[in-house]
Amino acid sequence: MEVHYLGEHLWAGRLGQIAVYSSLIFSLAAAIAFFRREYGRSEQAGWLQAARIAYLVHFIAVIAIAAILFVIIQNHWFEYYYAWAHSSRELPKEYLLSCFWEGQEGSFLLWMFWNAVLGLVVLWRRPPAFCGVLGVVALVQFFLSSMLLGIYVFGYKIGSTPFALLRHEMQDAPIFQRADYLSFIADGNGLNPLLQNYWMVIHPPVLFLGFAASLLPFAWAAHGLVSRNFTAWAKPVLPWALFAAAALGTGIMMGGAWAYESLTFGGYWAWDPVENASLVPWLLLIAGIHTNVVFNHTGRSLRATFLFYLMGFALVLYSTFLTRSGILGDTSVHAFTDLGMSGQLLIYMASISLPALALLAWHWRRIPTVQQEEEAYSREFWIFVGTLILLLSSIQITFSTSIPVWNKIFGTNWAPPAEPIEHYNKWQLPIAIVILLLSASGLLLRYRKSDVRKFWRQMAWFSGISAVLAGLLEWYFRFANAAAILLLFASLFGVVVCGFLILDHFRRRRTISGGSVAHFGFALLLLGVLISSAKKEVISVNRGPMSLGSSFSEEQNRTNVLLIKGMPVTMHRYVVTYLGDSVAPPNYYYKVLWERYDTASGAVREQFVLLPNAQINPRMGLIANPDTRHYWYKDLYTHVTSVPDKTKQAQRKEPVFTEHTVAIGDTIRLSRATLTVEGIGSAEKREGQQWEEGDLPVEARITIKMDDGRWHSARPVQLIRDLRIFYLDEHLPELGLTIRLARVLPDERKLIIGVEEREPEHDFIVLTAILFPYINLVWLGTIFTILGFVLALLQRRRQYAVAS
Repeated sequence: MEVHYLGEHLWAGRLGQIAVYSSLIFSLAAAIAFFRREYGRSEQAGWLQAARIAYLVHFIAVIAIAAILFVIIQNHWFEYYYAWAHSSRELPKEYLLSCFWEGQEGSFLLWMFWNAVLGLVVLWRRPPAFCGVLGVVALVQFFLSSMLLGIYVFGYKIGSTPFALLRHEMQDAPIFQRADYLSFIADGNGLNPLLQNYWMVIHPPVLFLGFAASLLPFAWAAHGLVSRNFTAWAKPVLPWALFAAAALGTGIMMGGAWAYESLTFGGYWAWDPVENASLVPWLLLIAGIHTNVVFNHTGRSLRATFLFYLMGFALVLYSTFLTRSGILGDTSVHAFTDLGMSGQLLIYMASISLPALALLAWHWRRIPTVQQEEEAYSREFWIFVGTLILLLSSIQITFSTSIPVWNKIFGTNWAPPAEPIEHYNKWQLPIAIVILLLSASGLLLRYRKSDVRKFWRQMAWFSGISAVLAGLLEWYFRFANAAAILLLFASLFGVVVCGFLILDHFRRRRTISGGSVAHFGFALLLLGVLISSAKKEVISVNRGPMSLGSSFSEEQNRTNVLLIKGMPVTMHRYVVTYLGDSVAPPNYYYKVLWERYDTASGAVREQFVLLPNAQINPRMGLIANPDTRHYWYKDLYTHVTSVPDKTKQAQRKEPVFTEHTVAIGDTIRLSRATLTVEGIGSAEKREGQQWEEGDLPVEARITIKMDDGRWHSARPVQLIRDLRIFYLDEHLPELGLTIRLARVLPDERKLIIGVEEREPEHDFIVLTAILFPYINLVWLGTIFTILGFVLALLQRRRQYAVAS
């Protein structure tokens, strides 16, 4: 019998699915029309008009899909699986956007949105060969739209729709036999606690903007190959490539900031496979930008520019396969689970990448190149060497990240690196040193030919300054590691050279080179990475003999400190006191007081409270978010690694009392404490208690001396109301005591005190605290790097506008 379900908003899903079909159909129509207009034998205006209309309809469809999905999430329409799986009613409104792109379908939609927007910008600006470029964009949109279909063709599922109904996804559940099933679904599954951070509201959109923007250099390069006009595209593509590098680089570093503020591995980069998958396309984009600049100045490196731009987006597609096929499930904390689209992802990757790379191979010999060898003392020669180093870096990262793929293909059982940071640093640290030296020294050279004596004179001068600075910093920090000292020198060399060039431009009142600013920022960033990583100091040193438990490794036992509520502990130059938790469950903010005293006077020099957050999640265990004290020269980074489960403590049994008959002044000896009855009297009103007229509240005043020397007080109350007796017991979980005023014996001038002893329920946390020296150099270097890209973009746009 068909069930007529109540309260469902089916119209939204139907409209959304219509929009998905429209996006698919009109993106394909736009691709065909754009290609027909660009590469057809006749330049008929009708094809361009048809392409414009089809693309605009596709754009509207994409906006409609996104708007409808957001309405479903915002209104908590849990009849839709996506809303139920990724959101909840208690979720703060600022994190609703994070729900949008937490799932695979939403992140594909975010990617489609940025592709559609950038395509609209290209359509509006109409640069040369824009029809060929937009044809590629529309074709990619066709494949992305297919990822949202959620239909079966000949038994094979194509895509996964964000508008699937919960009762269809869980159709075997008995609840869906009821017409009013929605009345039993009080809330959704909720957003992953790790994603409830403001960085996750802005990091994914910026990262996917970078992914989308990397399509445009690919599209221009592909157009150059298809049209066999191998050179004309190289100038108009450069501003778009710079924009893509700026957006993708910003997104990557925002991810690092999120990891630093939300994860608890104590850093901002862990060489996680998903991090690597976004880094490699950026490295190839950077290489392509440099060879592109070389070609525009000298006519060299055009083949390399084709290769880097095509490989850059091909690696974006490969990273999509890695993160969404489920193949990285055991090696990455960021990867999506497999939705059964692995085959479709492979088809998408192959359909876009392989034809373009095959065309490059076919036309390789036809692509113009300068036959004469480059001068050794020319900028283009060393830029080309630097791009080969970047290519080597990309190959090493990709190979190691792809170990699960090699195991699948070849049936091997290679283990991913057990210590990823050590593994990747072993390869990438020497590469970083070479890149830093090349990126700075290359700016001292000119294109085609340079003044050799002047070059070596400048090299000697800047090297000397850098060596002195490196010596001073080595004396101060004591790196005591040859590779670290070399990286220190190379970073300082980059800062000194690029800083001099920027100041020289200021002095001469010339336009500041975006390249100099970007290289300065990159050198500053790596200097910050070196100092903050190599010289970070764990100050939460467990100096006591007590083990923190079997769940802590030997290393963790040494680097975590137990803080019991109200008991100060010394860490480094601070006295640290856990004050207790705040906010109702499941989210607890643990208040930790930090104080630093003047060694001479004993006065408090600094005092602040940090609030590391943690919750015990039923599905994921302890979820902790760090809290950090920021200084200009360091960060004090803290997070909790163990907390008591307050939900279990709340489920306590009724107390069983042992009664003691005592007079005023008598003592009661317990196993861990001595109680002294100081007196009896009328009880005063307390917070949360109200006396009514006619009430007779009586309290016993008791002093508690613990065997460890601590003193406490207790005031249990016996309330007589309407000839009935109520007990307001004094519950002291941290002492393991519950005390009751059981009876008052006025004729005997005595009291009956009931006492229950249990194991103390210590309110405690286990805390990790790390000092990161000069970590702000990382963020400052990032800002300068991105600023350099933006300056270069604006300069290239002006140059292109003047030339055209």
